[in-house]
Amino acid sequence: MKHLTLDDIRIAKPDFHTSKLPKGQTVTSWLIDWIKHSLECGIADIGDFIPSKEDLASFLNVSTATVQNSIRQVKNLGYFCSKQSIGTYIADFYSKDIKQQDDLYHGTLTECKIKKLVLDEGIKLNSPLPSIKRISEITEISQNTIRFSLLNLVNKGYIKKVSQRGNKFSWIYIKEFELTKEEIMNGINDEDFTLTHQLVDKIQKYIEKTYKAGEKILPNMAFSGMFDVSIKTVNDAMKILNAKKIILSRRGRYGTIYLGNNRNTKTDYISSERKKNTIPQNYIYSWQKALGHLKKYITENYKIGDKIAPIRELAAILNVSPNTIRRALEDMFENNYLISKRGKTGGIFITEMPQETEAYRWLAINPDVINFKN
Repeated sequence: MKHLTLDDIRIAKPDFHTSKLPKGQTVTSWLIDWIKHSLECGIADIGDFIPSKEDLASFLNVSTATVQNSIRQVKNLGYFCSKQSIGTYIADFYSKDIKQQDDLYHGTLTECKIKKLVLDEGIKLNSPLPSIKRISEITEISQNTIRFSLLNLVNKGYIKKVSQRGNKFSWIYIKEFELTKEEIMNGINDEDFTLTHQLVDKIQKYIEKTYKAGEKILPNMAFSGMFDVSIKTVNDAMKILNAKKIILSRRGRYGTIYLGNNRNTKTDYISSERKKNTIPQNYIYSWQKALGHLKKYITENYKIGDKIAPIRELAAILNVSPNTIRRALEDMFENNYLISKRGKTGGIFITEMPQETEAYRWLAINPDVINFKN
């Protein structure tokens, strides 16, 4: 077992100009050809680690995201496996046992769901599939995962991707497929096959235990830190909870509320909250006022050297916009209360505890002082 380098690549780079496939699919096909050629020539062995996605992206002159997506598709097809914090290695795809493993790949499980949907809804050959958004809502799987699985089904010849106006596409069912016993047992009946789905269950249990119907829940950023997952995974989980009518996400400062048993009163909640939270036109929540609340929040919840919450989380806590928080933080940076550090361990840290300026507050409410100065 060794780590392959770019020098171990002995086939020509893909020609994106002559290829009729999208760039991502071209890279996917090239990766498979490269692995097969390397194994046949003895350059690589089963279990060898491939170069990093950044190195491959630079070598192929494509984005890192394109390579990452292609590697995921190749992995779903059984050619690659991954080890966390180590890398991606060549799988024993010639082995007959690879299709009989109990834990099917994430993408394969999603394909099971798509196949079941097609069969359940009686979609006929040469007919379009539902949109990616609709499939995502039905299967409760993220749209990105659905998209990857559809591309895999394209590569297998079951569906085809047809361009429409602009950048839109439709997916046409062109070859009949059936569900195997393994797919039914390991895919369709397995309800915990994605991180997103597992997170949905965790967040739902936390919300139902912590909040009452109609109460505003934590912002997505807070759940990201609580469960140690990416903000994108939280966003996908929240979409599913919205579709299940467990929560109701609203824009801006209204935030997300727990619906409880009142799951048919969406419009009532929106209208009542708008009335309750309507701000008079003569009232402006300026950044100076937000600064005072921010200083108070920091002094009550942190100590010198602590890393404060992200901007969006602070905005949700203080019920103001992120831009208002940014302007308030700028003032605190200028007065050397805070310092910003970059990198994985970076963030905004407290260097000195902020203090309210009582003189400013006194002047603001005493017009006589202004007259005295005049």
